[in-house]
Amino acid sequence: MCNILVLTVLFSYAAATQIQSDNLHRIIHGDIAADGQFPYAMSLQELGSPQSLNTRGHRCGGVLFTLQHALTVASCLYDLVNGYFRIIEPSNYRVFAGPSALTNDTSPEFIRQIANFTVHPEYIGPPAYVNDIAIITVITPFTTVAVRPLALPASNFDPSKFTSCTVTGWGAANSTDTASVALRYASKYIYDQELCMSMFNLSPGTVNILPSMVCAASHNIISSGCMGDNGNPLVCNNTLTGVLFMTDACRSSSYPELYTRVSTYTTWIRSVSSAPPIFSSGTILLLMTTIARLLFP
Repeated sequence: MCNILVLTVLFSYAAATQIQSDNLHRIIHGDIAADGQFPYAMSLQELGSPQSLNTRGHRCGGVLFTLQHALTVASCLYDLVNGYFRIIEPSNYRVFAGPSALTNDTSPEFIRQIANFTVHPEYIGPPAYVNDIAIITVITPFTTVAVRPLALPASNFDPSKFTSCTVTGWGAANSTDTASVALRYASKYIYDQELCMSMFNLSPGTVNILPSMVCAASHNIISSGCMGDNGNPLVCNNTLTGVLFMTDACRSSSYPELYTRVSTYTTWIRSVSSAPPIFSSGTILLLMTTIARLLFP
């Protein structure tokens, strides 16, 4: 009976993923964020897009980790052209960050042109989604007036199962839109990795869950990713944990969504971006205490 139930869930998931495009994902039933609540969130936007002016050509999400660099998923940066996946042209896109509403883009502080994309050298696209991570470098750094980047995690950062997390993005709030004008967020929790592996790895045609991936599910069972949510950051214990590459297929369920585990790639990300070393709040407190003892024995 248990095996039948598992197979039913797997086939239902496989059927749902067949009807969605690999790069079309959104947060459904997410809460609307206030200005400044998630100052690290960014939107990759197509220039001159025929989409509604309200959505500003939003393609997918991401997270600023320095004033000049953002993380997203590599699968967001490819289009299927004549049967082949081809990387999009950086000059045709821009990065938007700062306000919570896509319509608040009249100030140049919130917009940056893109210098280049750096895709992980061992990236394997769908259906494997192996090493699905990429760095966006903008030509001119943002200012701290507009944004506040989220530091990279330590290489050994690994939140335990059931850890509460938050995912943010401008994916559409319903099945008829292409994006949400307002930045939205939803609560997630770290899903048991072994259970997640058993759900995916035993079913032909689905993603094999690797240690470089992290699974997360909804607390409320109603929030779900869909169009425009690829690349959304998963933040646990105020620490960047993952970037979304496969959603819950726009369904209201507690089925896990799949994220690239950022800590697996911290060393590579630093080598590309020259991002500074990571200091956790505990490390900073210890450093301050040590300095105080030296100055005031």
